[in-house]
Amino acid sequence: MKRMIAALIVAGALVSLPACGNDDTNTETATRTSNTAESTTVQISSVTSTADLGMIDQAKLAAFVVAFRTAYADLSQDRDDESIQEIVFSSCNAIADGATEQEVTKEIRDLAANDGTEATQTQAEQIYKLVTPACP
Repeated sequence: MKRMIAALIVAGALVSLPACGNDDTNTETATRTSNTAESTTVQISSVTSTADLGMIDQAKLAAFVVAFRTAYADLSQDRDDESIQEIVFSSCNAIADGATEQEVTKEIRDLAANDGTEATQTQAEQIYKLVTPACP
């Protein structure tokens, strides 16, 4: 659990690190990057089935992916980020629809399974604790 928390902190720091710079010489590049990021956010939110999921903080989503990969190497091996993000999207959607923690945890076990490796109940409960802060 301490490793997951540490991974979340590191991911948050890495995501926010570019905001700490004071180099104003590349304003045009920063503007283009900002516009690209906005476009990417729109694409991600349009893939989900609930309009509210567009409100998911991209930094929290990235932190979840990093924490998941760090804590569950066997469940994340040979998976792309989108399939790991789907755990957050589906879980947040279920929570928004009023599903209980037990129901969401069962869904997480199914979504986290990878190449015949299934998440244990304990792992699914830990993943649930990582998912809920990312939900709007």
